Amino acid sequence: MKNHYTTYVVAILFAFTFFISSCSKDPAASIVPASTTYTLLNSNGFLAFEDQVAFQAYVEKFQKNPSDPGIMRDIQFLESQSTELRKLDTLTLSQMAETGDLTGFEHLLKLVGDGEEKSLQPLVDDTILSRLISKDGLIQIGELVYQVSSTKVFQIRIVDFELNKATFLAFPEKVTQATAYKSQAVNAIKPTNAVKMQNRVESNSVTYENPGQGTCRFTAEVYLLDLGFYRKLAVRVKHEWRQRFWFSYYWGNSSAAMSMEGDINFLEYYTPFTKHYSASTNDDYKIETVIDETYNYVPLNWATNVGTAICRGRNGLYYSLTI
Repeated sequence: MKNHYTTYVVAILFAFTFFISSCSKDPAASIVPASTTYTLLNSNGFLAFEDQVAFQAYVEKFQKNPSDPGIMRDIQFLESQSTELRKLDTLTLSQMAETGDLTGFEHLLKLVGDGEEKSLQPLVDDTILSRLISKDGLIQIGELVYQVSSTKVFQIRIVDFELNKATFLAFPEKVTQATAYKSQAVNAIKPTNAVKMQNRVESNSVTYENPGQGTCRFTAEVYLLDLGFYRKLAVRVKHEWRQRFWFSYYWGNSSAAMSMEGDINFLEYYTPFTKHYSASTNDDYKIETVIDETYNYVPLNWATNVGTAICRGRNGLYYSLTI
């Protein structure tokens, strides 16, 4: 259901928890395996993993236990996407959504959509990854440094990054040693050749009126995030309400009891299979359930999704969506 108000939409998906502990610093460009006793944070200000396997194992460990002592040590001094976004107050976010001016925040936020559907969103819209990528959008895996932008992911060897740091941070497309990863457009993908599908999203939403709070919105979606070095398919729900800023409105997060359950159908190497998902919460604005993670080396054709999401609105009524 589309929003018919002529406004900008702020849909910042914050669901982050931060940790405090002590840590020791490692040498500038060292690459430290996740299994050692040393922190992964280097003097460039971003995390460095030994290789793709170490990165994948670390992400899986993070998903299972975010309070792991080793993880707390590794990220406590990292100025990440999530920590920087938490510093932005509602007024600042509203002004950026109103004016469209992201100067100074290009590595943290992006504007998506047009007209009534325009919204301000985190550049790294993933709760785990946003805590592992630096405030400048950087992370190192093996000998490559990756920078996430609003449309592409740039990669450069660590030795070339050290020689071109300032230019790469500001204008990565101007560094000859850097290359860009960008998935194919969804409409250009054939069912038998679906290795890359960037940010495909299927969603459904419903709005309702809550006396004393105004208009609220419940959204359920299944989406594929593809950054080259990080790729996953997930489902999530969120609850928002319209807040006023000067003479316009924006969508802000609002808590609500929600649940979702369904099946996603795949076609991999011409073999169909199904993944089931189920999650619920008593009072939260978002649930995220990872269905599959491929890290860009397993061809994945997401064929269809059949699911239901339910929200107990702030007005006490229940709302159901199919996705």
